[in-house]
Amino acid sequence: MRFLNLTIICLLITWPVPGANAQSSLESAEQSFRYINTTLQTFRNTGRLVNNPGIDGSDLEAFMDLLEFYFKQFSSGFNANSPMCRFYRDPENGRMTIEERAEFSFSLLRDLDERIQRYIAIDEDFQNEVADEFGTFLLDNINEIKTESVSNQQLPSSEFDEAGVISFIDSVCV
Repeated sequence: MRFLNLTIICLLITWPVPGANAQSSLESAEQSFRYINTTLQTFRNTGRLVNNPGIDGSDLEAFMDLLEFYFKQFSSGFNANSPMCRFYRDPENGRMTIEERAEFSFSLLRDLDERIQRYIAIDEDFQNEVADEFGTFLLDNINEIKTESVSNQQLPSSEFDEAGVISFIDSVCV
């Protein structure tokens, strides 16, 4: 009986809580996006890899290509050439209020649940590719660095109010 009670307690402690893993995965995806965006922006501005996670000179080009690829994957629905941004910037839509234009533009993104699942999948692919291409040591370093990354861009991974939608679109559709 004591063994059965201990087994039940162990199962309850280790049993996954619905949504808990998804939340940490979404958080990881958001952190990865910020890390990728910040690293690319800094590299473009300075030509240096600030907060180098352990990339040596021979791997730098391949690493930057990998970051560029995953930035495009994350931002495909809201980059400057996306339908969302093209509609928002289209002068033909100038008769609409900015609020109407932003609301319609934002509605061109995938459903929130679909976006979240996509970001989680992209993050998983990113982490797997970093581990495969550069090793788990580098991945561990990136996962440590990315928690401190700050970016002026964010993933549209939550519901925004009207001002949030306008702010988000203004930040990505430049």
